[in-house]
Amino acid sequence: MIIKQKTQIILALITFSIFLCLTIGLVSQALWFEQLNSIGQHLIQQRSPLADIILINITQLGSVTFIGLSTLILIIFLSYKKAYPALQFLLVNIFLYAGLTTQITKRIIRNPRPMPQLIPEHGFSFPSGHTMVAILFYGTLIVLTKRYVSKSWLQLTAITIFTLLLFVIPISRIYVNVHYLTDIIAALSLGYSLLTLSKYLFLTGDSYDTIN
Repeated sequence: MIIKQKTQIILALITFSIFLCLTIGLVSQALWFEQLNSIGQHLIQQRSPLADIILINITQLGSVTFIGLSTLILIIFLSYKKAYPALQFLLVNIFLYAGLTTQITKRIIRNPRPMPQLIPEHGFSFPSGHTMVAILFYGTLIVLTKRYVSKSWLQLTAITIFTLLLFVIPISRIYVNVHYLTDIIAALSLGYSLLTLSKYLFLTGDSYDTIN
């Protein structure tokens, strides 16, 4: 367990360093930064009518409305079950990290979004808000599923779905051209490091009891 914890902490430090490197690359207008964005758009924006429909709908799974409603349901459920550490874990990840931290970072860096867009989006691009929500919300669900769901088949199914959404939602943001690849990588990196931090702040115990 100690080795696993140290590995997770090291990985969180590495991902935060990646976020810092990308921030420096953006501010300094580094050539590699622009090249990375061009590669991402070239690889992902292979459009078709079917892909448009699928990915436009997938991107809504990281929207404020969907995540807000899902979070409210989870808050009610965790409060009813008196799972207070899990509730604190959820609230910090969604409201402090995915919400406040993301918006503050966006407004400090003030990087404009790519144009033209397949769907209209406003505000700044770096880091991707949808991606921060994806890794912090669905990442929270993965952590809570591992901790509280005892049935192995249900745990595996849920984690597989949450992990898939965690990566497909960010890809959809590049596809609809409202974010650059660097916005996505930065959000995944920062989000993972914050998720790890809150995990050790609120879920440091070794108990993996089910929620009764």
